[in-house]
Amino acid sequence: MMKFSRLMLGASLACAVTIQTNRAKSDTPDSVPRIPARGVAVSTGDKIILEAGIAALGKKIEALKIELKSKPDLLELLPDVQIYYNAARYALTYDEFFNVREIETAKKLLEQGQERATDLRQGKTPWTTQTGTVARGYLSEIDGSVQPYGIIVPATYGGKSDTKPRRLDFWFHGRGEQLSELNFINERQHSMGEFAPSDTFVLHPYGRYCNANRFAGEIDGFEAMQHLRKHYPVDPDRIAVRGFSMGGAACWTFATHYAGMWAAANPGAGFSETAGFLRIGENDNPPTWYERKLWHLYDSTDYALNLYNLPTISYSGEVDGQRQAAVEMAKSMTSEGLELTQVIGAKAGHWYEQNAKKDVAARVDALVAQGNDRAPKSVKLTTWTLKYNEMKWLTIDAMSKEWERARVDADLQPDHTLLVKTQNVVALTINPPTTPDWKGLRKVALDGQILTVKPGTIHLRKTAEKWSVVRTNSENKLAKRHNLQGPIDDAFMS
Repeated sequence: MMKFSRLMLGASLACAVTIQTNRAKSDTPDSVPRIPARGVAVSTGDKIILEAGIAALGKKIEALKIELKSKPDLLELLPDVQIYYNAARYALTYDEFFNVREIETAKKLLEQGQERATDLRQGKTPWTTQTGTVARGYLSEIDGSVQPYGIIVPATYGGKSDTKPRRLDFWFHGRGEQLSELNFINERQHSMGEFAPSDTFVLHPYGRYCNANRFAGEIDGFEAMQHLRKHYPVDPDRIAVRGFSMGGAACWTFATHYAGMWAAANPGAGFSETAGFLRIGENDNPPTWYERKLWHLYDSTDYALNLYNLPTISYSGEVDGQRQAAVEMAKSMTSEGLELTQVIGAKAGHWYEQNAKKDVAARVDALVAQGNDRAPKSVKLTTWTLKYNEMKWLTIDAMSKEWERARVDADLQPDHTLLVKTQNVVALTINPPTTPDWKGLRKVALDGQILTVKPGTIHLRKTAEKWSVVRTNSENKLAKRHNLQGPIDDAFMS
């Protein structure tokens, strides 16, 4: 729902907007401008037309909820109609027509909603096999709201009978204070975006306005991908995360916090940490200790080690101020013994320079073609919270102290012993891959202890400074665990 989306915006911009305004000496609600700003005036005539169109489509949607109860496959597609209803309704209700052209756009989207509703009632779903630019919708498990996303469907896609798994790219959008569901959907139906590789699905998440895909916006990315994969054939080993500007910041997060899931990452510009990007500390009102501690939730520089497991190509314009994001990530990676591959657009500001763009495309294409190695002999995982606790075949189930750095280095030795070193970790799960290299695994050398293990999933727990093999790491007692580890933001992500 829109009110919830606005709430999530406020929470999600904590690292990018609220911190700066809270640092101001005049910190009152009246001193903080409304974002987005109020839109243009809607004439009485246009308002009457829009209200009638919204009411008519809303009535048809309510009728379809009843008519399609016995047809769950069709009912599941109702959000593909509702996105048009919401786009027009929200813009009118919340004063979010940012230019007069958007008023006409709303009328056209309402017409599209009517067309889809009519097709759906007749059992037809032509947009589900359409190629090119397509707008889709899904029902979010977070709050039951309908969320839109865009998809580029390759011309090679042959419809529902075409089951060939294809590459999937995420593209996270940049910041725009005048972004709305209305103009997002309109753009996604007319623009192929920055990159549209051949024979590739490209997912454009909306992510609840402009929050760099934090909190609910983060989960929206995964929910949109889940919905897309249900309806289109995706190769799970050829998924890449990409984005530019604020979308580059989102990409840094998805790359560092979920490194084991992707074949490649391609962040452009954006930001990768809090203090340097917002220049915090350059005034007389420094952040509190608990604010600094909570930066560990999303500062990608704190998770740089995880890129050991993910090929990453960054892009920056040579004179773009947001080149700072890649510079900071490169520093953090260097401290971990890693090197960031950076492509620089010659003399470019905050845009993709064409020669550099071709270079980036070729590099990412090559990496995705290799695919995601899900059975590497070596993985490295660092985290500050159990929220981000997985890497390939390794899971951190419990930490000694939350919000302090945890780390695991695991390497399969030639004699099939798994050598594991940990820091601030008291419970681990290992799911050995089924490849030949792993079939002889019978011992785990864990922080100097030698443990004998059986084939299959391995659960390990540390008690009184001693590791042992246990039946399960699921505890019956009250304890922090993945997705219930705090802070209160857990409520915005499930």
